[in-house]
Amino acid sequence: MEIKKDRLLLFFDTEFTDFVDMSLISIGIVSEHMHEFYAENSEFNKARCCDFVNSEVLPKLKGGVCAMPYNHLKEKLQIWISDLLEDYSTVLLVYDYSGDWDLMNALLNDYPQIGKVKSRKDDFEAGIELFFMHNLTNQHHALFDAKALFNGFKVKYAGKDLEY
Repeated sequence: MEIKKDRLLLFFDTEFTDFVDMSLISIGIVSEHMHEFYAENSEFNKARCCDFVNSEVLPKLKGGVCAMPYNHLKEKLQIWISDLLEDYSTVLLVYDYSGDWDLMNALLNDYPQIGKVKSRKDDFEAGIELFFMHNLTNQHHALFDAKALFNGFKVKYAGKDLEY
């Protein structure tokens, strides 16, 4: 019988159409052990995007194989998490904005292993600023924002005993 590792921390960020009428555009996830997931929803309504999203988010989308219909993105994400759960008993999804969790929760609403998925909101502003200090080029790209979140976690909890 294979013994699984305890828990894997997953730092995630989403990009979405507007704060008022949120619809998923893209999602990026990075783990504490550098597993990565990135996908774009090819079905979001561009007409619902606010000016900020049009100027700062949409130009950074990768398209191609990263872009897929919402249901395919949802399935791909759930399979990716299931693959991680082959090695870890649980995953902890870490985020810094409640709207990100709302969008993630919708992606996981019928996930068969949801009992093994936990979540935690935290504030990592200082470490995020450090991550982008020398290069703002990729800010507001979901995968790079997830990496910045992970950096924020490392900065905030460096050298501390952590029950996370």
